[in-house]
Amino acid sequence: MIKLVFSLNRELFRIEIENKHIWYTDRIWKKTIRLIPKDEDFIKRITFSRNKIPLSFTSLFELTEEERKEYDNAKDDKELAKICIQDARKKGAMLMSKDGID
Repeated sequence: MIKLVFSLNRELFRIEIENKHIWYTDRIWKKTIRLIPKDEDFIKRITFSRNKIPLSFTSLFELTEEERKEYDNAKDDKELAKICIQDARKKGAMLMSKDGID
């Protein structure tokens, strides 16, 4: 399992990658949620959070067709982790720690 910790606007969030599945968690979203492949109950969980998690949160994890192909073509978890780090940096996040990759 590969564990990545990022900082964005003084908030930490974690991404875990295992068997080409990407999981996300942060201070507000305490339970992990699967991002890729997308969790079937994602929208439902946000709706039932009673505005603790804003609905705009859903747009953060929408992938373009090009991004989807890039994730699908990753050979292994290490390559997928590099893509995640790259994408997080594009959105302004800083990598704080990584565990399980070189």
